[in-house]
Amino acid sequence: MEATPSVKPGPLFVVGTPIGNQRDITLRALDTLRSADVLACEERREGERLCRRIGIERELIEINEHTERENAGRIIELLRNGRSVALVSDCGMPVIADPGSFLIQEALGCGIRVEIVPGITSVTTALAASGFDIKRFFYYGFLSAKKDERRAELLALKSFPHPLIFLDTPYRLRQVLDDMSNVFGSSRNACIACDLTTRDESVRRGTLGELLRFFSGQSRKVEFVIIVQGAGKK
Repeated sequence: MEATPSVKPGPLFVVGTPIGNQRDITLRALDTLRSADVLACEERREGERLCRRIGIERELIEINEHTERENAGRIIELLRNGRSVALVSDCGMPVIADPGSFLIQEALGCGIRVEIVPGITSVTTALAASGFDIKRFFYYGFLSAKKDERRAELLALKSFPHPLIFLDTPYRLRQVLDDMSNVFGSSRNACIACDLTTRDESVRRGTLGELLRFFSGQSRKVEFVIIVQGAGKK
């Protein structure tokens, strides 16, 4: 009998999508999403919304903090059988403070081609808007949700000479600013970029003390990136 030809594994595409303004999606991202057989998305509702926006219907598999390890095996099997899979997060670039790294590691370990389709991220967008010297910077991401641990993390970063980048949940902005003001000092300069690329976008610059006072008077929850100037700069 004739031997069954081996199936060439399909590629795993890691696709950046808009963080706010839907016109920020790239032509290459659109081509990739429309050609992929399966969409691995962070949340099903956001995946369905993305499919509707670009006019496609696809099988959706959730890859988030609760499902990634469980569903990674299913995706690897699809890839091994020649299907192509596009990985997206709810917004921005997958893996940057979002799920996906375990799936990518598994794919690479199986010899599956991983292709990055870059897109916009809130981190680099906020850096460009900050006005700081950004030849060097340090991305820290999310601080601990526990106050004592958060302050200990900030204390370890207090003398870092270059700009520091932080993310957090919308409801914790004031608590984080209060801790930063206490640990770094209220006179340390910072920038807070909110709801980037949306109609509500705002970028506020000032000292940590000034920013704390301003946002303490605000009730609206915002998606934000905080950039704190390094200790070596005045």
